[in-house]
Amino acid sequence: MKRALASLAGIVGIAALGRMLSRRRHHPAGSAPATEPTTEPVTTPGVSVDQVDSADDPAEELRRKLAAAKQADAEPAEPVVESLDERRARVHAKARKAMDAMNDEGPAA
Repeated sequence: MKRALASLAGIVGIAALGRMLSRRRHHPAGSAPATEPTTEPVTTPGVSVDQVDSADDPAEELRRKLAAAKQADAEPAEPVVESLDERRARVHAKARKAMDAMNDEGPAA
């Protein structure tokens, strides 16, 4: 009898968990399902949409920053030219440093 009740309680718990996870998947945390989408722009009383300064808009500010960053990246940087032997020596030196660091740590026991 105890085993049957424990099994029933487990099944009910798993079903409740499944429903909770499916609701969370459909509605992200912190947002409730919207009943009707609003189509009117949100404005401050007494201020028309044309009077809103784009500098106050955080999205516009981010767009300007992104454009400036892209422009800075668009300028060609002087490419680093190294021969195959130089690159090979650099990679081997880096590997030696990593191996020395691992050997200095000792065995992880």
